[in-house]
Amino acid sequence: MKKQHLQDLHQKLEAEKSELLEVEARLAGPDGLGASMTDATGELSAYDNHPGDSGSEMYERSKDLGLLENTRQQIAEIEEALRAIGEGNYGYCHNCGQSIPEKRLLALPRTLLCVQCKREQEDRDADHRPVEEESLAPPFGRTFTDDEDSVIFDGEDAWEAVARYGTSSYIEKR
Repeated sequence: MKKQHLQDLHQKLEAEKSELLEVEARLAGPDGLGASMTDATGELSAYDNHPGDSGSEMYERSKDLGLLENTRQQIAEIEEALRAIGEGNYGYCHNCGQSIPEKRLLALPRTLLCVQCKREQEDRDADHRPVEEESLAPPFGRTFTDDEDSVIFDGEDAWEAVARYGTSSYIEKR
């Protein structure tokens, strides 16, 4: 790789790292996750609040935790790429050793894997999904069959049956 391209990528990485450090500071700072939930909401007590309000605040804090974790992961990737530039092995896949195309490096300067190795890594990671996702596979969770007719009746069918009943009884009352 040309020395000028390498310097340009180094500057891009430093600029991106600087932006991400600002995001991390905002997320983890005293106005973000650094404050307790009570301080963040400004409420002295949750006694008179609807539980949905607390749930919404908890959701927002959980989302911010996920964003903070993702930001820190990106910073770590950038630091690893900067280390590779310093060691002189930037631009080569850390898995197979092949040269990473310059277009890929320009698009994603923090990458340390070629496209093929990244795909393989993502395929391996897809096998390690949370166990809770297994219960989400069928629509609306549970599916069962009626032994007499072998008819599949799942949560969606139940919702449709309730909706039909509710609609017809509503129309009859009018």
